[in-house]
Amino acid sequence: MKAGQEIMSDFDKEINDITTNQELDDMKRRLFKEKVSLSAEKNELQAQKDELKAQHKALMQERKQLERETRQLSIKMNELKESAEFERRRLKEDEDLLARKKSLIENAYKNMEQDKKNIRREYEHIERTRESLRRAEQIRNERKEVYATGLFFRGVNNPIALKKRYKDLMKIYHPDNISGDPEIILKIKEEYEELCLQFGMSGRRA
Repeated sequence: MKAGQEIMSDFDKEINDITTNQELDDMKRRLFKEKVSLSAEKNELQAQKDELKAQHKALMQERKQLERETRQLSIKMNELKESAEFERRRLKEDEDLLARKKSLIENAYKNMEQDKKNIRREYEHIERTRESLRRAEQIRNERKEVYATGLFFRGVNNPIALKKRYKDLMKIYHPDNISGDPEIILKIKEEYEELCLQFGMSGRRA
């Protein structure tokens, strides 16, 4: 209070000492600046006050949130206890089920071993069949090779015999027959045409 009175006394002395308009204008400008400064400080104080209110409100909300979370945690703990008890019972049931599954697996393993033996026998049978087919194919290829060496018309020495042999071979190896083979047919035709030229038949077909 005393400091305020001293400030006012000093201010009154300054006013009384003003003797010119310039000094008066300077005083007005100084007072205006101080007024602006005070207004800014007032606004800053109000902002700080508002910020404190907001922080207080946030703290209250956090407190309420913490209380809610505490209640929820208590409920969750009770649920976990019940869940743990349920899991213990389920684990016992799983152990019993596992024992039954183990027995089934052992039986399945025995059956699998028997199946392996059956498959092994079947595989051996397939291999024997494959080998038989391989030998048959080899014989067939050898037969084709023989035909490919020009033996279809062996012993033919005139055009009449050539035509007759050609007709007989076409009947035997025609693709519509069981023993038919398109490759052999081509070989027969090639040899026939060559022999036709040799006998002066100009490649005429029978």
